[in-house]
Amino acid sequence: MNADTRSPGRDATPPLRVLAIAAHPAIVDGLRQGVDARVALTVVTEARPGLACARIETPDVILVEPGMPAPGRPLLQQLRDEPSLAAVPIVAVLPGADREDLVRAVTLGAAEVLWAPFAPEDVALRLEAARVRHNALESLARAALVDPLTGLGNRAYLTGRLDEAVARLQRDPAYGFALVFIDFDRFKAINDTLGHEVGDLMLVEVADRLRDMLRAPDGASKDGQGDSIARLGGDEFVVMLDGVVDEARAMVTAERILKRLSQSPYRAGDHTLHVSASLGVVHSRGGYTQADAMVRDADIAMYEAKARGKACVVLFEPHMGEALTLRVSTEAALRGSVGTGQLFLVYQPILSLDDSRLEGVEAFARWQHPERGLLAPADFIRVAEEARLMLGLGEELLRLGCEDFTTWQREDAANAPRYLSINLSRVQIADRMLVSRMLKIVRDCGMRPDQLQLEVTESHLLTNTHGLADRLMMLRDAGVRLALDNFGSVGSSLASLQAYPLSAFKIDRVLVAAAGDRMAYAAMLHAVLTMADNLGLHAVAEGIETDEQLTLLQSLGCPSGQGYLMARPMPAAALRAWWQGRPARGMLCA
Repeated sequence: MNADTRSPGRDATPPLRVLAIAAHPAIVDGLRQGVDARVALTVVTEARPGLACARIETPDVILVEPGMPAPGRPLLQQLRDEPSLAAVPIVAVLPGADREDLVRAVTLGAAEVLWAPFAPEDVALRLEAARVRHNALESLARAALVDPLTGLGNRAYLTGRLDEAVARLQRDPAYGFALVFIDFDRFKAINDTLGHEVGDLMLVEVADRLRDMLRAPDGASKDGQGDSIARLGGDEFVVMLDGVVDEARAMVTAERILKRLSQSPYRAGDHTLHVSASLGVVHSRGGYTQADAMVRDADIAMYEAKARGKACVVLFEPHMGEALTLRVSTEAALRGSVGTGQLFLVYQPILSLDDSRLEGVEAFARWQHPERGLLAPADFIRVAEEARLMLGLGEELLRLGCEDFTTWQREDAANAPRYLSINLSRVQIADRMLVSRMLKIVRDCGMRPDQLQLEVTESHLLTNTHGLADRLMMLRDAGVRLALDNFGSVGSSLASLQAYPLSAFKIDRVLVAAAGDRMAYAAMLHAVLTMADNLGLHAVAEGIETDEQLTLLQSLGCPSGQGYLMARPMPAAALRAWWQGRPARGMLCA
């Protein structure tokens, strides 16, 4: 091997690292005379050492004499097929203007051609052009792998890293890695209420927190070693944990990530945001051979985390894929059900516990699925919320209820229920157009606002605070009744009864059942009813199923109740037949 290296002095711009693999004297001499201080030139006069040097050094530009003797395939082709040199421009230097040599060089992958003998200024110009081209290609390549908002890797970058990891796994079974799929809970509400600029500021801080705690200083690091971070879009991030040998260690790291992302509020401009995240984890021990399969399963585990109550970490298990398939098919069928009559309402009477008078009815959604039969809300409401179908579905159900109610009033006003009660989902509560949507439907159907009662749960109130109090006050001022549902369940607080403009609250069936069996719960129920009287709120007991429960509620002075003991939910026509077949007044008994 005959090699020499020229290192220029310090300059403001780093020198262009040029490797010349050439033996022809006219080429070697011309290159040495043509370079200046902007070029660090290394000359290697044999093919095999030249190829080795290119692999080790990864220069900015390679100049190669295509006609040099080389073992196996032509040297230029070997250089072009080397993965580590894929982004390096290769310039063919030819000792003479031979057309066949030109065609051969371009065919084998040369980016440019230089003819010897060449003038020194020609060499400098060609190398400077190569430098500009190299920098442009490098910038484009990096831009194609980087998320512009956060500076983390993007989906293409993650796919490349995963492909490398999966290939390594095939070669080395002892190697292991894991994926953590991160999705923030209720991030859409931040964008919808505070604007996308605030949401973007939060995502930038998320990226900073992930960088700080993981081994990857840059989500799209050039060497691809260590943990990798990517933003797939929206509020979805994926962390690849490199060298993690088992699921237990992956879960420990994922729990640390969850804690770091959730332990302190985010500052986004003038706003302080308290958010949580749901994380799904998958490990390479699942026998994966495709990168996208790992991302899919990590995504499935993340959705399982959301289904378990959010703000938690879930490790992927094969059966979760079946649950996702069911969720996807349910969503598709639900989209096609709107306006077809598959969705309908059943009504449960709400009665006076003093004289059995029919006071109101609570509406419950049902779905006559074309394949799975009759489905209750628990089987499809969550899917509708996650698929962002709930606003349209909720409006359709409210309209159906209002139409039934006005029909009852028109045909039997003396005995018909005095109000219709219907539940609001968390998506509807967060909707800034809630008031106008509700009131328009009520008025279109010919109802008065005071004939509608909207039921909300405390958990939905606490997680949709932005502008909610104003929306609820506008509804109350318009005459709509507001009821707090499931009061007395685990986590209920007295504060909500005073913080919101409520007309009534529903006593949870769990408290009703416990009060019928144990004295301590009976005392608690008595305290709840006394508080309702002091606050001027109407109390309705839910889930009355036994004579003992009914008797206790009546003795404690509970004004209203509903439950299977009195009547089960029933379609509109059956409800009318039910109230017409019973006394309008009298002591309520089983």
